[in-house]
Amino acid sequence: MPAFIYIVLVMIYPLAFNLILSFQEVDMMTLMKPTKAFIGLENYRQVITNLTFPISLKNSLIFTAGCIFFQFTIGLAFALLFSLSFPLAGHLRGSLLITLMVPQVAVSILFRWLLSGDYGLINELLTKLHFVEEGIAWLSDPKTALAGVMLANIWIGIPFNMMILASGLTAIPPDIYEAAAVDGAGPLKRFIGLTLPLLRPSILIVLTLGFIYTFRIFGLIYAMTGGGPINSSTVLPILAYKLSFLFFEFGQGAAATNILLIFLFIVISAYLIFSAKEEPRE
Repeated sequence: MPAFIYIVLVMIYPLAFNLILSFQEVDMMTLMKPTKAFIGLENYRQVITNLTFPISLKNSLIFTAGCIFFQFTIGLAFALLFSLSFPLAGHLRGSLLITLMVPQVAVSILFRWLLSGDYGLINELLTKLHFVEEGIAWLSDPKTALAGVMLANIWIGIPFNMMILASGLTAIPPDIYEAAAVDGAGPLKRFIGLTLPLLRPSILIVLTLGFIYTFRIFGLIYAMTGGGPINSSTVLPILAYKLSFLFFEFGQGAAATNILLIFLFIVISAYLIFSAKEEPRE
C-alpha cells in the first residue's frame, strides 16, 4: 500500500494532471480559476505550428542521435579495453564512474569553462596545436552551441554505456572465443560474428535507456546555453519550459511535454517488442 500510494502521488497523478491541462486553456489569466475552458487539441495545434517547434524537434533528434552514437562507440571501446587483464585496469575503470556522480549543474559549469571562447582549455589546446588560428565561441555561436552541449552530455554518458556493455561481455563464455580461434577466426571476425550478436540484449538496453535519458534532458542544456543562441540548442524539454514558465502558456507547455512523452512511449514500445523477440522460446 505505501508503494502504491507513492506511485499514484508521484507518477500517475502528475501525468494525469498534465494530460488534462493540455486540453484546457490555461495561462496567467485563467490559472487560478476553478473551472478552465476545454479547447480540445488546440494546444497541440499551436505547439506544432509554433515556429520554434520544428527547430526544437530537429535539435532533439540531432542531439540524441549524436550523443547516443558517441556514447555507445566510446563506451564499447572502453568495455573491450577493460575486459583485458592489465595493471590498474580495475582502478582505471572505477575512476571513469566518477562522472556519474557529478551533478549536471557542476558538469555544465565545468564545460562552460572548457568551451569558453576567451580562456577555455579546449581552445587553448586547439590553437597550440595549430588546428585553429583563434578561439571558437563554442556556446555563443549558433553553429557550434549544440555541439558544445553534446560534448558535455557525451562525457556524462560514456561510463554508463561502458558499465552495461562490460557486464554483457562478462556473460559471454570464453570457450566460444577459443573455439572460434581454433577454427581460424581472427579478432575482427570474432568481434563481428560473436561479440556483437551475443551483446545484442545489452546493446538494446543501452540504446533504449540512452534515448530515454538523452531525449528528455533539460538541466544540462539549460544551465549551459538556456536553449540559445537564437534557439540553436533549444530541444523539446527547453521548449516546454519556455512555453510554461517564460510565456505562461501552461496548456501549451503541457502539450509540448506530452508530445515528448509520445516519442518516449514509441521507443519503449519498440524495446519491449524487440526484447520479447530476443527471449528464448520453450
